Amino acid sequence: MGLFNPRPKKNLSEFFDMEMELEEFMRYVKSSPLTLVLGLRRYGKTSLIFTGLNALNLKYLYIDCKILPLGMIGIGDFAHLLATAFNDFIKRYKPVRSTLLKLLENINGVTVGALGVSINLRRFNVTSLVDLIESLDGLNERLILVIDEAQELRRLARYSASQLLAYIYDNLPNVGVVVSGSQVGLLYRTLQIDKPGAPLYGRAYVEVRLKRLNKELSKEFLEKGFKEEGLTPPAKFINYVVDHVDGVIGWLTYVGFRTSIMKTFTKKTVDKVLDEASKIVLEELEHFLSLRPTARKRYIEALRAISLLEKASWSNVYNYMQAKLGRIPKPTFNNILKSLRDAGFIEKRESFYVVADPILRNTLKRRIIK
Repeated sequence: MGLFNPRPKKNLSEFFDMEMELEEFMRYVKSSPLTLVLGLRRYGKTSLIFTGLNALNLKYLYIDCKILPLGMIGIGDFAHLLATAFNDFIKRYKPVRSTLLKLLENINGVTVGALGVSINLRRFNVTSLVDLIESLDGLNERLILVIDEAQELRRLARYSASQLLAYIYDNLPNVGVVVSGSQVGLLYRTLQIDKPGAPLYGRAYVEVRLKRLNKELSKEFLEKGFKEEGLTPPAKFINYVVDHVDGVIGWLTYVGFRTSIMKTFTKKTVDKVLDEASKIVLEELEHFLSLRPTARKRYIEALRAISLLEKASWSNVYNYMQAKLGRIPKPTFNNILKSLRDAGFIEKRESFYVVADPILRNTLKRRIIK
């Protein structure tokens, strides 16, 4: 399965469009100490990173912060994530396995055995964490540390992710860092790149920003994907899908994957798949709301107002919320909007707010969440 493969793409043959962004990423990552790949959820950030690195034959260690536990996390949680990443690395790059394992075997709290790398939390500490990353530099070749959804590291207790990245930047010349984030405001807050006095302040970095596909490219993506599967859905089916997913390539892939399995191309089929998708976005929203229980109703009504109002200006959303919930101080309201923007749930288009994800937008209109 090519374009409709639901897993992140890793090869140019599976990668659709975004040639300019891919070319930009490949140019940067060859030499930049720090590259940020930014875009809302399901915009194809991980696929772009994997495809670009594989096209350049660059080795990379991939850390997936999406699988970190909820709430505050400690060095131990991050250490287990690193161990998983190192074990994946030595499986993919067997020629450097023995060299890397030798570099790891003397690190406090790290055990090297027949099954790979494991962590002894009683002995593992911040120095061990730094030593783990330093081992990559010891391979003496250009190598990329990929931290996917790095804004999740803001929850790391008693240690700053920006401290670790600044250390890598200053001391490990063979290691380039690629950081991705779908919650762009939270990512900037985590990295503190523009905060005077913060560890990464003043360091040069580059950005690659991904956008949604326009309608023509969305249609082309679906037509090519179905052609790969030997299927030719009617044009009205393609148009219906395009109208409902607003150019988000992850949702185009999801709908294409599910409907190509069903081999039924009707409005009812699309609605069924979109209903499945709504459960995914609601779970993501619930995670966000679980960290803000006292303000839950305000966040939901703000999102609902933005999804329902044809022109969701600041004043229109504010008036809607006050009509629903009573008086809300303006600073409190501004903080709600800022938190939703930072988390990638809303964005501003011209002077109006929009719920960024089309599936969440339609789900909120149906009043499924309370």
